[in-house]
Amino acid sequence: MRQLRYFVRIVDLGSLSRAAGVLHVAQSALSHQVAALEDEFKSLLLNRSSRGVSPTECGQHLYRYAQAILKHADDAHDAVTSCSTEPTGHVGIGIPLCMVAPLGLPIFNEVRTRYPAIRLQIYEELSGTVLEWVKSGRLMLGIAFDDGNLEGLDTVRVMEERLFLVVNPKSRLARRKVITLRELQGIDLVLPGLEQGVRHRVERVMMREGLSPPAVIAEMNSLALLKQAVAANIAATILSWPSIETEVLQKKLAVVEITRPSITRTVSVCATTVVKQTRAAECVLAAATMAIRHAVRNAAWRGVRLLSASA
Repeated sequence: MRQLRYFVRIVDLGSLSRAAGVLHVAQSALSHQVAALEDEFKSLLLNRSSRGVSPTECGQHLYRYAQAILKHADDAHDAVTSCSTEPTGHVGIGIPLCMVAPLGLPIFNEVRTRYPAIRLQIYEELSGTVLEWVKSGRLMLGIAFDDGNLEGLDTVRVMEERLFLVVNPKSRLARRKVITLRELQGIDLVLPGLEQGVRHRVERVMMREGLSPPAVIAEMNSLALLKQAVAANIAATILSWPSIETEVLQKKLAVVEITRPSITRTVSVCATTVVKQTRAAECVLAAATMAIRHAVRNAAWRGVRLLSASA
């Protein structure tokens, strides 16, 4: 286990000397540990150069598996120690980029107030990445959008939110308050790839209504780039209100409500089933759910409605 921890840290830092300093281990000892791993796997694991080290193809495979092994080892440690009266341990939760602003701090504060001994780690990622990490067990918990893709996870549905057409404030569309789903067919859009929640949801609703797929002129798996493209008047996009609230209030972007029908998605708090949930993770799930409900009730969040616990 120690060799794997050393190897992961070396790859993360890209340098044996920097890793030695961080780990407080002699560089020669680290080199010996890497050599032992290479001997065990009968493969070269690191490319060495004057600029540092980088993993070989075999090293990349070991790095990915080592991360998962170390994560499971940490989870096992937390599961044992959490049997004490007060829940303790590390818990990671993934939050999609569009949800971090309204939900990240409320979730952190709720967990810190209720369970001060839990070390919460919040990961801000694309929605598809969050879902992938929870399904693989890399993260215990995540916030995800339910579009029939949450199979194999324990879920708590918390709210439904509407998606909006986002346009440049100087475009002719910015003068409109609503636009029909059918009219979207003729509008150039920049959207994330199909593996991401927004794109999948938009195409699924348009297909259900017997409409052609959206006219996507570019795929951008970056929230910042999507908004920059709209601000530059390259094309419009489709996003939720928290994603663009600041820019709309600053009049850098404008939103148009999509109707007949609207495009909505369900937001759920999800837990992995790959590994057994620790007591700390169960506590964080409950606290996160409570924090989200409280945040929605007390925020000016356009196009959102809470779902009952039994929904």
